[in-house]
Amino acid sequence: MLIKQACYKARSEITGLSILEDNSFIFSTKIHGAKIFSHKSCSATQNLSIELLGAKTTAVAFSQKSDLLAFANGNIIYIINTQNKMLLQTIRTNEGEISLLTFVPDTKYMITGTVNGRVMQYRYDGRSPLSRLCSFGQGKERLARVKTNYVSAFTFYKEYFAVSGYGGLITVLKMSSYTNRYNITASKVRVSALCFLNDDKLVSANIDGFVQIHSLKKHHSVKNITTPFRNINSILVMPNPRYIMVSAENKNLILIDTLSAKIVSSSYLSFKENVQQIKLTKDNNLLVVLNNNELYKVQLPTAEHLKSFLLSNELDKAYNLIEKDPMLQGTREHKRVEVVYENLYTQAVNALINSNTKEARKLMQKFSAIKSKKDDINSIFKAFEHYPRFKTLYLEKKYALAYAMSDKHPALKRTKQFKKMEEIFKEAFTFAQKQILIGREDLAKEILSVYATVVSKKPILKLVLNQNKDFIDFLKAIHEKNHLLIEKLVAKNEMFSQIPTYITLKNSTQTLVDKIRKELDHGEADNAIALIKQLIDTPSLKDELQELYKEAKLVQKLQASYKDSDFKTCYQILDSTNTLDNLELSRLLEIHWSKLMNKCEESALKGDIKSIKKILGDLISIKSRLDKIGDMLRLSFHTKIKALMAKRSFKSAENIIYSYIDIFGQDSEVFSIMKTYEKVTKNRLAITNAKDFSLPRDNWLNSSLIMSN
Repeated sequence: MLIKQACYKARSEITGLSILEDNSFIFSTKIHGAKIFSHKSCSATQNLSIELLGAKTTAVAFSQKSDLLAFANGNIIYIINTQNKMLLQTIRTNEGEISLLTFVPDTKYMITGTVNGRVMQYRYDGRSPLSRLCSFGQGKERLARVKTNYVSAFTFYKEYFAVSGYGGLITVLKMSSYTNRYNITASKVRVSALCFLNDDKLVSANIDGFVQIHSLKKHHSVKNITTPFRNINSILVMPNPRYIMVSAENKNLILIDTLSAKIVSSSYLSFKENVQQIKLTKDNNLLVVLNNNELYKVQLPTAEHLKSFLLSNELDKAYNLIEKDPMLQGTREHKRVEVVYENLYTQAVNALINSNTKEARKLMQKFSAIKSKKDDINSIFKAFEHYPRFKTLYLEKKYALAYAMSDKHPALKRTKQFKKMEEIFKEAFTFAQKQILIGREDLAKEILSVYATVVSKKPILKLVLNQNKDFIDFLKAIHEKNHLLIEKLVAKNEMFSQIPTYITLKNSTQTLVDKIRKELDHGEADNAIALIKQLIDTPSLKDELQELYKEAKLVQKLQASYKDSDFKTCYQILDSTNTLDNLELSRLLEIHWSKLMNKCEESALKGDIKSIKKILGDLISIKSRLDKIGDMLRLSFHTKIKALMAKRSFKSAENIIYSYIDIFGQDSEVFSIMKTYEKVTKNRLAITNAKDFSLPRDNWLNSSLIMSN
């Protein structure tokens, strides 16, 4: 049920597209301003003709609530109120031409990426940069080789931010603290699209058409997918989060299964022109922008469609939809469709058992045209042609022949005769195991000899009838829960993995591992460690259990530090790993940190360094968070200097400039302030030419001005 609708054709290049909070969308064009559209009616609800937005614009961003439009013309950012078209703010930047611009969801921040490879954070209600989040193409060796630097893609997930830039490098970090910073060298070419699947998985794609799924918790775990296209420009997580949609410099859209890391369809949707970008609304309408400036809306099949077919008892239509769209497979509604089908199938089998072929055909009639069910349905009627003979074989206890018939006609396995045969076999096999353990192999042979010619039972019976010593050892190991010996014997004899007692033990082991994870997430480290000790001798779980044990010890240390009000240690523990994110105490600590940072930021924007020191107390020297704290301190100096210059207190401003450079070194922002100072005062500062005067980012820790009480 893919319904394509031509929505709009712009008169000039579409430069930006965003889905708004109310499910409408907004887009900008190269020459003709911006428009807010209703995706339901595909009609404009508001035209935004803005003088500064045009051919000189290098980047565009929209706030989710549609009340703000931000765009960059070179190194100048303009913030527009979309309701009245008023210019709210102009931000002149010093980091190079802006090529990427975005609002940070649910915050007052914006992030820019420049052609110089710098990623900067601003407030849209302020004019000063808050922080340089990262820089690409840095270092003396790299800078010598970098001819064309860049920042190429942004993406967000909860508190995490990922950005790609020069050399195919990806940086991931927490926005509130700049911690858990993780650099991924995805490829040596431009990574052109990024997308988080969840708090562990990040998807990247590059201009060579190569897609990678990265694990942020297991840093070396990567799934690679080669697509037939080049210049990938968008990645979307679909309503069924197992799948992602990828658009590239091509007329087709690609659908990828992230679990199997395989392309499901390389032409899920096709258009007459190459796709420029794609977006997904909250009600699962796909918006597609083509290179010829046409905008399409595509209604995707959803689980709700399956639900409606279920309610109207139109299972044939439900299956037709599932077959056409793989994204519906595995959904809760798909499982419900399968349950209903299974019930009807069972009813048809029961009708055939009672020789009511007409009723069975009536029950299955609507599925006869469903490709995935056609063979299944035909096999039922063919199987029950042999049912009388099958019953006779069962009654005569000719199990080998009965099993052979049921293997050829699987529908017979649904009969009470087959189920009883399986019960008898399990009882015999279990009894034979016990006889082997007490040394009565001859009796075990005699009991199981009736199944010796049953093809489906031969592999497992071979272990018993040949008096396999490994099998005896395996049974004893299962009884004693000797995981080391169990796994050694399974590796040697793969058939052991099919023995019911082993499957039961394996399932209980996995249940225990899942329970350990839940205990840790609830902060019950002692319980988790006790469970880990129960599985400590399981070789296949060695690495996983070691990681869980380390995490449990970290949880204990975190809780002890929190109990002692040692918050500095608490944050250092949190920053040493990203495995504690789901812990309730971790969330509380991060909320507290965000509140502190908000207070510090307000003080920094007033140039109030003393208040920042007071707010943070001994947290000011948390090693893992020095970048964030240092940026707050730098901002406070910048603000103070600008305020003094505005008051024409030039001598005081000059003294603080010197202090700043002694403490932090020289950066682009203070260099801009210095140029403004010299222009206004017509006095040259003694250090104006010291552009290369740089210090370590945490050098401010050595400053008595900052660190003294």
